[in-house]
Amino acid sequence: MKLTGIFGAFQKARTVITTFQEVGARRLGDVTSDHLQAALERWQSVSAEEAALRVTAVKHLFAHGPFLTADRLLVNPWPGRSGHAVAGVVRDAENTTERIPEEIIAPLVKGAVFYVTTAGPDILAAQRKHAELSAAHQTPRSCRGNGSARARIEAYVAELRAAGRGVPALPARQAHRHPGVPAVDGVLQAPNVALVARLTGVATSGEVRRYLTEAAAELGYQVGGLRSALSIWPGSGRPWRPGLGPLELATEVVQMRMACWIVIAYLSGMRDAEVRELAPDCAFTEDGPDGRIRHKLRGRVLKGRKLTGEEAEWVVLDVVHQAVALLAAVNDDPTHLFGHKGMPSNSLVLFGSVNRRLNDFRDHLNELCSTPDTPYVPLHTAAPAPDNDTSAHDKPQGEEGEDEPVPWRLSTRQFRRTLAWNIAHQPFGVVAGARQYQHAELALFEGYAGTSASGFAAEVAAERAIAQLDYVEDVYHDWNDGHRTSGGAAGRVNAEFDRIRRELGDLPGIIASPARLRTMLQHLTKTLHPGVLNDCFYQPSTAL
Repeated sequence: MKLTGIFGAFQKARTVITTFQEVGARRLGDVTSDHLQAALERWQSVSAEEAALRVTAVKHLFAHGPFLTADRLLVNPWPGRSGHAVAGVVRDAENTTERIPEEIIAPLVKGAVFYVTTAGPDILAAQRKHAELSAAHQTPRSCRGNGSARARIEAYVAELRAAGRGVPALPARQAHRHPGVPAVDGVLQAPNVALVARLTGVATSGEVRRYLTEAAAELGYQVGGLRSALSIWPGSGRPWRPGLGPLELATEVVQMRMACWIVIAYLSGMRDAEVRELAPDCAFTEDGPDGRIRHKLRGRVLKGRKLTGEEAEWVVLDVVHQAVALLAAVNDDPTHLFGHKGMPSNSLVLFGSVNRRLNDFRDHLNELCSTPDTPYVPLHTAAPAPDNDTSAHDKPQGEEGEDEPVPWRLSTRQFRRTLAWNIAHQPFGVVAGARQYQHAELALFEGYAGTSASGFAAEVAAERAIAQLDYVEDVYHDWNDGHRTSGGAAGRVNAEFDRIRRELGDLPGIIASPARLRTMLQHLTKTLHPGVLNDCFYQPSTAL
């Protein structure tokens, strides 16, 4: 078991033990075959997939019996059968993990890359500025400079007036601490006295608050207040966020970590646990055989391996190395790239809750970059389910029955699946893959093409087989619409398509079963070679 999986395993074991108690077994040692069956029926009433997870947890409890001293299972649960088999889960031949639609993944990755290459350096500069202010604030007031507090505040307000800036406002996150303070366009209409005191080197007081409130009547309020430059968001002509104060800075550091995770995971094909187990010194370069520099990550593959994992390398783009350098600059764990000091205990913690943070990052991008009419990361409307699909869950619908657009629910597994799908579904392999994502180098895709302990190459191969099946299905539908094949294999292919059409009853006005059609076409994918100008159903006996 990996460190990142301990919490989930505990929750599953806890649920299993609770269910046993509910069906009459107070201790694990009391569980009988009847109790197992009663528990299984309860789990299956939720879903077959849920039942499979619980059955697997029961099997784990039994397997660890020799190490459990207070109580243990005495009956072997469903020997010789997997959790999926016991629960009745029918495995799909294709990967059922959802892939992120192009209109969603494109702005998401663009935003993440912007954070790594542009916003990240802004955040680091603001961190340094804040650290300097904090250090100066610890200095005795008598050593901070000459002049009265009023004179320093007046000089600061004069600077704001000359620069056309407003008085730093209280952070929106502190609205609950100041009931009755109005907000205009999300900006609280009250001065951030603590920040101004640090910026000017004075003590907070009622007089300072009154003077800043009077100044704000003329200058207005602004978000943030740290004297730190912010880069321009491409195409907008304005900074990527309104401003940075201490609280906004803390929020942006968290979002920057999430952006780094997206860049590393999506441009490497690594799993979430493998990304978060990277060491601070994981990035390195090597000269390729063609003289070009290869950017690589050194880490460990964990899935299906022993606890310590197995060493592995991933070929990546230079922007991934930039993400690693950014994390190394803000995190201070000597063993984990994603380890950092947590609040309030200041102890080292591992970046967690990644699924939730992914969706928070999407929402954060929408807050910063959306237009009044269009969210930056668009909403998603699910494709309509087939008429015979009885497994579809109820979804919110509009007035005319159409699905209501909702934010796409991101999860860590979707990134690896989406990348594999996009590589495999390109008709020109490495070159088209690079063009699709506008990569400057082919190194990334060349790295995927080789063997890898991570198993990512195998996932690409599986997706390529699905892509060929999709293509053969299109060829069949073209044939059924009157387009005939030609060449040496024409007779065999036409005869095969004709046989399938007769069996399916695939005639005008009759909708054939898509699943059955794909099953019948499956064997043709083993000989199909899509080409630029023509396709070839390869036959060794007749091929030239």
